[in-house]
Amino acid sequence: MSTTEQSSSEPPKAGRPSIVETLRGIPGPIWLVLIGMLLNRLGNFLTIYLVLYLTDKGFSATEAGIALGAYGVGSVAGVLLGGAASDRIGYAWTIVGSMALAGLLTLSLVYLDSLPVVIVVAAVIGLVAQAYRPASSALLVERTPEEHHVMVFAVYRMAFNLGTTAGPLLGALLISYSYDLMFYIDALTSVGFAGFALFALVLARSDADSDAEAETLGVAVDGVGRSYLTVLRDTRYLLFLLALFLNAVVYIQHTSALPLQLKADGHSVTVYSALLSLNAFMVICLELLFTKYVQHLPGRVAVALGIGLVGVGMNLYVAGPALAMYVVATVVWTVGEMIGTPTASAWPGRVAPEHLRGRYIAASAFPMQIGYAIGPVIGVAAWQASSALVWWLCGALTVVAVIVTLIGMAEPRRDGDTDGAGADEKSVPPVGEAAGRAAS
Repeated sequence: MSTTEQSSSEPPKAGRPSIVETLRGIPGPIWLVLIGMLLNRLGNFLTIYLVLYLTDKGFSATEAGIALGAYGVGSVAGVLLGGAASDRIGYAWTIVGSMALAGLLTLSLVYLDSLPVVIVVAAVIGLVAQAYRPASSALLVERTPEEHHVMVFAVYRMAFNLGTTAGPLLGALLISYSYDLMFYIDALTSVGFAGFALFALVLARSDADSDAEAETLGVAVDGVGRSYLTVLRDTRYLLFLLALFLNAVVYIQHTSALPLQLKADGHSVTVYSALLSLNAFMVICLELLFTKYVQHLPGRVAVALGIGLVGVGMNLYVAGPALAMYVVATVVWTVGEMIGTPTASAWPGRVAPEHLRGRYIAASAFPMQIGYAIGPVIGVAAWQASSALVWWLCGALTVVAVIVTLIGMAEPRRDGDTDGAGADEKSVPPVGEAAGRAAS
């Protein structure tokens, strides 16, 4: 039995599943991965406190910044490495290797005093620590029914955001006792995630109806065209990646241009923190409810609407300086984030050929990381030229992103069709009639 098919004992259900139906339908191995990822995010202190930790050890701020930059470079490469590893050795084994190595290397930082060694180790940690992401997304696609994909990715994001929100608070508490203790806990949660993934692999193999089903978590099968060059030949998918890049450039302005704008309009840092907290609260509490209805929309409509609202929200910041306007703008782009992100996360795995699913998912993360890296540079430069220019630029980039989204996600494709031509509706239903859209 295919891993994306429902059990033959259950009659197919019309329409999209409810939140409760989705939660009940998540297989045991996937629950293990979700819980493991949540624990890992709760203990993900390295990027947040690395600079403070290294300066506390006697390194200069510049040296600590270089080490953090090395981690960032490694992270970008790590996503691509994870995509390739997922397609080669299997999804669960990629998570096991990624998290086990990340945990051991994180623990080693406590005992390192040489700056060159610290920089190299930080880069390698970034490389291996991010390799799990394409694998975990691919697992969700493989092991859940297609009509559950969008809702499952909303659950995935909720777990991710809960861990990301609570993690810094836990880290601050641990630092009050010892920096070393914080890194011990970080390493422990990474290794724990590896253990959860390994147990999920064993559980999936024992429950599998066939060797082929077990291979979705264990060892990937051989396939032709197994490289990122094959992904790059998918012209429609490249348009989708372009949309993700442009949206990332716009989205990241809430951490770069927005604090500058708030300060210029006479608002305090407390206001900025409150706006970010409003965003986090809405996403954690409301995204599942939004997704219950958004999953009924055609994929390109949901993603285009989400991207459009993010751009509109950012553009509304030009209407300040009233605090109420800042709140309205933040609510608008947060709603856009909740509408578009689960479907955009599910899309890569849905359209990817099975033997390239890990690479397709990894390829979707790469342009976003680049957008997050260069977006602040673009935004700050535009803001310095004119405080209004950056927000109008967000609007212009969003128009382009919406257009390329509608084109790139316009038609269904069949498995293995990498140029978008001759899609077969019998093999892959239209986006508006199939809930599966795959992950990042």
